[in-house]
Order: sequence, then structure tokens, then C-alpha cells
Amino acid sequence: MKTLALIAAALMLAACGGGGGGGTPPASAGTPATGTPTTATSPVQINLGDDPADRLMAVNVTVNSVALHRADGQSVTVLSSPRPMELMHLMGTVAPLAVANVPHGTYTGATMTFGGATVMHMDPASGQPLQRQVAGPMTSHVSFGSPLVVGTGPMVVNFDMNMWASVGIDSAGNVSLSPSLSAHHSAAIANSQHHEQGGLHGLVGVVGGTGTNAFTLSMMQGLSGIPLTTHTGTHFEGMAGQHMMGAGQVVSVDASLQPDGTWIASHVQSHMASGGALSSGVVATVTGAPPTQLVLVMHDGAGSGMAASSLAGSTTVSVGDATTFAINGTSVDLTNLPFTPRFDRASVSAGQRIEALSTSQWTHGGGMHGMTGGGTLTASSVRLAQQGLRGTVSGYTPAGNEATFVLTVPADAVFAKLTGKTSITVYQRAATLLTPANVSNGSVVQVRGLLFNDAGTLRLVASRVRT
Repeated sequence: MKTLALIAAALMLAACGGGGGGGTPPASAGTPATGTPTTATSPVQINLGDDPADRLMAVNVTVNSVALHRADGQSVTVLSSPRPMELMHLMGTVAPLAVANVPHGTYTGATMTFGGATVMHMDPASGQPLQRQVAGPMTSHVSFGSPLVVGTGPMVVNFDMNMWASVGIDSAGNVSLSPSLSAHHSAAIANSQHHEQGGLHGLVGVVGGTGTNAFTLSMMQGLSGIPLTTHTGTHFEGMAGQHMMGAGQVVSVDASLQPDGTWIASHVQSHMASGGALSSGVVATVTGAPPTQLVLVMHDGAGSGMAASSLAGSTTVSVGDATTFAINGTSVDLTNLPFTPRFDRASVSAGQRIEALSTSQWTHGGGMHGMTGGGTLTASSVRLAQQGLRGTVSGYTPAGNEATFVLTVPADAVFAKLTGKTSITVYQRAATLLTPANVSNGSVVQVRGLLFNDAGTLRLVASRVRT
């Protein structure tokens, strides 16, 4: 799940004291959109996600540009610098790609252009991962189902790439890519930290500059160089306050987009000091009992040694007695479950998505099966992270405002090949976001949440379920 300098002006901030924060900043806008006469503007957040294909392990695309098309025939460019995005870790969600101040008006569609791509897929015959490079450029045109009306408030446009329709793999293992996108849009919801609603949630990156009640955050993919404002209500985790932040530090951020185009951080968590690194992805292999080595399909990363070219590669993670294991349980209700949610060295298994953190840098080299973009990391800590799965619902059993059901994935899916299992027990909690509101037997859904290996039985506690 692995840049975008999309917010042009640095924030001018007004301090108002207090431990760990200051006041609300004066107005500051996102990147001005280009291609139309000067007029009133409002911020529009552009997100990108994927509708999955079961044989794909990782797809790293370069998004070269995004333009919105006005009803009067003009185009407004909202992204003009090439930026990478790994798509397979976005099953059941989206990630922010760009934010721009867009002129008020009516927009009927968009065009997204892509450069090259790196595709990792699983050979159905051998069960071995294969990596292929796809040359660009590629272009996708999208017509909005209903017009996007940009007025006085922030808007959000969510693009989904249909991976089934976009990626072709022939009998010889040759890969082609013809991006097929759909889009839906809505008004941003005030103070929301959900990406789909115009916020930032759990966005991992490296601290750039810091100032009074402000800092910038850079990611290996997606939005980058984001100026963020803190205040007295900002919650800091793993540090006493912003005064302890420094350049090169790996942090995650929850923030909300304001009507004036600024970002207000509600939660900042420190993960690693400067010089360290984080690599996240799905566990492909586990070596040893207890494990001494994990190989990840590289979906995201941050910190020293990381590069966007590593996405859709692999990371070999060394673990040992000193490595700590934890659960990144943000946005997932793990209370009062009929099993004990456990993640440790003994229970980590292939098919789980994890984040491996190290006090030292990620070192390039040693890609899985000779693939490009490989690297190694010695983990000081390993955390269980949310992931998406697609399958068919059966045994749906409601219990008040919660439910359990069995999710059956296709037998040739990457997940089934990695785990040897096609069935996962899913726990729908009261706080689980359902789209649509009802789930029924026979439905094909995407679920997103934390996957646990409970003595060989796979259980997923869902933060989201959608069709």
C-alpha cells in the first residue's frame, strides 16, 4: 500500500500557545488549477483506488497528469507532475492523489494520463510471483455519471481503476495495461478524516520542515509536500508534542481539509526517528519457526533508503527475539470479539498485510526471485495493518447492529495461493462502514480490516464492507 508536491503556498501560521499546538491558520490555498481564466475557486481533492483483480499482487503506476473537463469545453489541470501510486493495497479504499483550487463551474468528466507501470502477478500454474514492466504512455477518459458542480465548498472526486478490465495477462505471462477508470464525486464532509470524504487518515510519510504549529509531510506515493497545521486539539502519540518533531522522522497523520484549502492535523503519531525506515506490504513467505525472515510484496514505504521504484518489488524483513509485534488498530473495533485478536511472532502468517519498521535504513538489493525493486530491512517492530479482500458472502448472521459472515475468495486468487485457504470469517462491527447499507448471502463484496491468524483459522475484523 509506497512525490506529489501539490499544495503550492507554505502556510503562514499564527501561534496561540499551549502544549503541542497553536491556533487556526489564516487562509491558504492549494495548488491553483490551470487552463481557465482567473475566477473564484474552491479546493477539490482527487483520490485514486482500485477494483481488484485476484491474480495481481502489486501494480505500481505513474500518474502523469489529471485534468477536469468543464461543460463549456475548457479543461482544468489539477495534476501536472508525474507521481507514483501502488494500487493493489487500495482495495476497499482510495488514497489522495492531488488537491487543487478549481474554478467554480460545472465539470462533466476527466482525463488521466499514465506513464509506465510495474505489475507483479502470480502465475496460476506454478504459484510463483512474476514481475513485468509495462511501457507508457496510457490515457483514460472518464465521463461523470452526474455533473461535478464546484461551488463555495470543498469537493472530492474518487477514481477507481477496474483492474480486471485494465490489466491483461496472456498465456505466455506477458502483461498489458489499458487503464479503465470510473469516478464518483461528492461534497467534502467537514472535519472528516476519511479519504473518500475529503480527509487524510493514517497517511504515512516523512517530516520535511517544521515551524511554529506547522510541518510538512512527504510520501513515497500520493500527496506529498503537504503543509499541515497543528493546534491545541491535535493529539500527539509517541511524542510529547510538535516541539519533538524533526526532519526525517517517520510519522502518520489524520487531518481534515478546510474550506480555504488548508489542512488541520487532528492526530500525529511518531513511528521512527530520522534515519529509520518503514516498509509495508503483504507477507508472501515466512521462513523459520519462530520466523526469522518475512518477504513482503512492497506496497508502500517511508524513510531512509526508500524510493518509489521499489513499489511492486519486495522487501526481505529480518525478525528476531528483540523485534516487537503490535496491532495498528486505528478505526477497527477489537473489543468484545468471540476470539482474542492476536498478532505476534508466532502467529504472523503469509497473506497478512504488515508494516515493518527499522531504526536503520532500507537497503536496496535482493529482490524476490530476482525481481527489480527489492530491498532488505532489519525490523525493530512489526505491526499488523489493514488490508482488503474480495469474495462472496455466505452464512450471514446478524446480531443487533453487528454481524458475522464467511467470505469465500476465488481459488486462483493470490490470497488463496499464499495462505492455502479460500474462506475467511468476517466480523462486521457497529462502526463498520457499509456501502451499501445491507449485506446479503451471495453478494460479492470487498472487505477491509485487520486479518488475524487464530490458530490456523483466518478471521478479519472489518472497518469497511462495500460492493
